[in-house]
Amino acid sequence: MQISPETYPIADFLKWHRDRELVLDPDFQRGSVWKESAKSFLIDSILRGMPVPKILFRTRIDRNTMQIVREVVDGQQRLRAIIAFANGELRLGSRSQELAGLTYRDLEDGDQDKFLAYKLTTEQLINANNEDVLEIFSRINSYTVPVNGPELRHARYDSDFKWSVVESVRKLVNFWRLGILSDRERVRMADAAFVAEMYGFVLNGVTDGGSTRIDKLYKDMEDAFPRKDEVESIVQGTCEFLASELLPEVAGGPMLGAPNVLMLFAAVAHVRHGLPLGRLEAKELTYPEGALSDIKAVVDNLKTLSAVLEDDEPEGGWGTFWSASKSTTQRIASRRVRLSVFLRALGPQAVTP
Repeated sequence: MQISPETYPIADFLKWHRDRELVLDPDFQRGSVWKESAKSFLIDSILRGMPVPKILFRTRIDRNTMQIVREVVDGQQRLRAIIAFANGELRLGSRSQELAGLTYRDLEDGDQDKFLAYKLTTEQLINANNEDVLEIFSRINSYTVPVNGPELRHARYDSDFKWSVVESVRKLVNFWRLGILSDRERVRMADAAFVAEMYGFVLNGVTDGGSTRIDKLYKDMEDAFPRKDEVESIVQGTCEFLASELLPEVAGGPMLGAPNVLMLFAAVAHVRHGLPLGRLEAKELTYPEGALSDIKAVVDNLKTLSAVLEDDEPEGGWGTFWSASKSTTQRIASRRVRLSVFLRALGPQAVTP
């Protein structure tokens, strides 16, 4: 067996398919399983020149037809989507913005050329037998990091809610630049989980957190997301306010830890828009008169809280807040304490225990 890395334009794959030199469903492959939106998203990535994963295929020579035959080992879902689009069987979805609703034949000539000329990266397994293929799969999987909760949700759900979360993550550039999550965490889609929790606050109020709660939210919103525009506006607007007015002043300190930013988001969103009760009582969502009217006072309060969190042993009655910030931060008991303090910190007076 030989392995040969190559790049080929999409036009070559289409020709191989027409000439029956491309086998999409060898015995070791499953059938077509992608939803229309996933197919459309791939085509949109290609038309915008974005990278897509490489294709792995087994190359052999058919002595009877004297042709080279390419059996797809990994990447058949991508190739099926590409062929369907080229054949006019797939329209671009709403997430393709100015290209939404278009088929291949509806594209401008330049976009058609861009699609056909786009080069797919491949690895050819030349004259590999089935045992070779299975060995390669085993080796690839041995290097693969198991999917985590956010990645699994992204793969499992295909709904307006999921794509709204993805779009909000993309738009919150200034928010992420503050370092609330590390680049490594963001690569593993922790930012999507973070935004989903914020969506949950707007929809259902502050409750317990964690993967189980987020999973339920995705499931509840699987069929319809009726408040989509409103929730997007509140979440994106609140995050932009935090990124421009409050968080830069406490950058580099413990206030920028994800659990604290999440509760500060809830406090600011409640003052600006009002949140449902969730698992709190109405009195626990009260805030000072004039909240957010004096940004300098709020920044000073956040600096005070940041100093409290940096202490090894907080003094002056801050022990409950300090402990709630160090304990299991997804539990409602911890969130209740921290949210109450953050709501008071948004007022024009100096925050006290």
